[in-house]
This record gives sequence, structure tokens and C-alpha cells, in this order.
Amino acid sequence: MSPVAIALLATGAAALAGAGVRAGGRSAAARRAAPAAAAAAGAATVALTVVGTPLPGGAALVAAGMAAAATVDAVEHRVPTAVAWPTGAAAAATLVARAAGGDPAGAATAALLTLVLVAGLAALWLARALGFGDVRLAAGTAPAMLGGLPALVLLAWGALVGAGLVALARRARARRAGAGGPDGGGTAGALGPVPFAPPLAVAWLVALLAAT
Repeated sequence: MSPVAIALLATGAAALAGAGVRAGGRSAAARRAAPAAAAAAGAATVALTVVGTPLPGGAALVAAGMAAAATVDAVEHRVPTAVAWPTGAAAAATLVARAAGGDPAGAATAALLTLVLVAGLAALWLARALGFGDVRLAAGTAPAMLGGLPALVLLAWGALVGAGLVALARRARARRAGAGGPDGGGTAGALGPVPFAPPLAVAWLVALLAAT
């Protein structure tokens, strides 16, 4: 793609991400974070187009949705349905375009691997380890699954490890602030839910870049 085309695509993704945060966020704090979501979506789109990811338009749409969902989740600990469903729809359209472009087997494999990830996260939701918004958002990871089983492994482990690191950082900060109590302990419940959309979005981007 030409630099002008990349700039236009990144600008569009940034605008969509910002609009997604403003539409899906319930708090003023989330809406104030819209520029951060826009910047993240724009940067992700530039990175994906520079490395030559297939179907960059679809990838840009998903990047916008992932950035918006991650931003709202980081602030409000929820993934807006109005963001998750369009992100999944954009990802599904990307697979359809891939199949129509001559790679139906790759698209079908990516769809199957996406279902595996969604099922795994649904199991965690049933165990009350995740919110259902995270399960819905996982459908948006489909373009990364074009990288096959290695992409699924990288994405799943990356997201889980990222969530673990976020939880550890929150616990350490709470202890420094005295939230852990006299013995320095504390529980995840005392610290509140750990947002999963941000590490999922980062893992999706890394997996997609690796698969390109």
C-alpha cells in the first residue's frame, strides 16, 4: 500500500476506535480515554499494513474494535456489546473475503480455531473467571487465526500471561497503598476484576503480526 493509503486507513481506524469508546463508554473517564484508543488503533493499523497483512481493511476494522474494547474495559471493567459484536462481524467478514479470494481452507481453519478460543474463554466465564464481554470479543480474533495453530497458542497464552501480569501489578500497587491489610495479603476480589480485553487485544495484534 502507498503511504497515503496507509495514512487514510489508519485515520479511519482511529476515528472508529474513538467513536466506539464514546458510544460504548458509560463514564466520563472512559470517554476521556477515547484519544488513547484512537492512537492505539491507528498505530496498530500502520504496523499491520507496513508488514503487509492480508486484507488490511478488515484488519483495520478489527483493530479499531479491539482498541475501543480494551480502553473501555481498562476504565470500566466491561466490554461494551455495541463494540464487541461489530468487531466480531468485521473479523467474520475478513474470513469470508479470504475464502472468496482463493483460500477457503485457510478461512475455515481460522474459523475453527476461533471457535476453540471462544469455547475456552466461555469455560472460564462459566467458572466466573471472565466476563461474557471478553467471550464475545474473542470472536474478533479470527483474522489472527489465519496463522494456524501456532497463532492460537500464541494468542491464548499471550492473553492469559498478560492478564496475569496485570493482576500482579495491581496486587503490588495495592500492597504499597496498604490495601492488602495488616499481613500484606489481599484477594482478587478486594482488588476488583482484572480487565482482560487489553491483554487480549495486544495478544491479537502480536499473533496477527507474527502470522503475516
